[in-house]
Amino acid sequence: MDETFFGDFLILVLMDLSSGYLILEDIGHDRRFDTWFEKAIPRLKELGIDVNHAVSDRAKALIKLAITGFDCQSGADVFHAQQDVSKWLGTTLGRRHEQAKTQLETAEALVQKKPDNNLAELVQLVDAERAYQQIQETRADYHENLAGIAEEVHPFSLQSQQINRAEQVAFGLEKRAQAFEKIAQSQAIADLKQTLNKFRNQINDLATNVESWWLWVMEILTGLSVDEATQTWLIQTLLPTVYWHQQRHKTQNPRQREKYRQAWQQAVQNLQADAFTATLPENELQRWLEWAEWMARNFHRSSSAVEGRNGYLSQMVHNGRGLTEKRLRALTVLHNYGLKRADGTTAAMRLFDQTFPDLFSWLVVEMGVLPLPRKGRERVARNPLFLEAVPG
Repeated sequence: MDETFFGDFLILVLMDLSSGYLILEDIGHDRRFDTWFEKAIPRLKELGIDVNHAVSDRAKALIKLAITGFDCQSGADVFHAQQDVSKWLGTTLGRRHEQAKTQLETAEALVQKKPDNNLAELVQLVDAERAYQQIQETRADYHENLAGIAEEVHPFSLQSQQINRAEQVAFGLEKRAQAFEKIAQSQAIADLKQTLNKFRNQINDLATNVESWWLWVMEILTGLSVDEATQTWLIQTLLPTVYWHQQRHKTQNPRQREKYRQAWQQAVQNLQADAFTATLPENELQRWLEWAEWMARNFHRSSSAVEGRNGYLSQMVHNGRGLTEKRLRALTVLHNYGLKRADGTTAAMRLFDQTFPDLFSWLVVEMGVLPLPRKGRERVARNPLFLEAVPG
């Protein structure tokens, strides 16, 4: 869930993250809980959807909507958690890095310009080099821990391939918080907006994303009456292999992609070395592989897809044409039934697990025969030599 503001009105966006289906996209006048509840609940009932887990920023109305309205866990959003830390530390560190670089270049130019350097100029160069190296190391530490926020919120450990539960996730995120605190102290960066406390307050909600997913996995396996040996193989061997494979192709960050590739390779080796894998017939292995792919696709910890939708709507508003209720409804339909992923599926196909007719073909049939254009007025060739009578 998220809201995007455009002048005098705002748009409420509710998306199913797994399929990308826009459940709700409506213009509102405020973002209070009552407004969200009145719009979202009837729409969910109309579609026959129950919400088991909701991811959002820490807006109070959205937290209440998840807990009270949907009767489910409210998970914090990794995207906003990283963004808050970036605004606090990243901007200042980037500015100081540029300043240190400029000072170093100035000191180097001064030394090169004067062959007979005095001691003061050499000391200035040494100090500039030391300051530049220090800020580089600090920035590298900051970027590593900023990316580490996302790396901690996985159902499996990147290093050990072991199962991550809420306790492990919370422990890892607290270590990141301590690293940010140390960086701020070393660089004398004030935390005027209490960003670190805000991040720490979100740790349990970030860990909820992982715990809710594991609860779902165990409930499904229990409902399928899976024996203990198969369940252990699925959880510890097959699921991490499929999960890291999906993460490897999902991320656009080269460093994270390499980490996910290494984790996937380790998981593949574990899968091939497991004796239980060889005991499964081909059809059984394929069945569990499809289940694992579906299960891995249903793990979500960020509402960045909704943020992307907000950015698209922003373009629609600021291109000079604006947005009306009718146009917004049309854009929602195009998103759900017209836009296709690389596999050729639309958001509606992925959510409802069924095919729908091509949107344009369906629209042509529904429109029927287009009406003929209006008959234009007959053109009259006027004679300039003809004097029209003037009424008396």
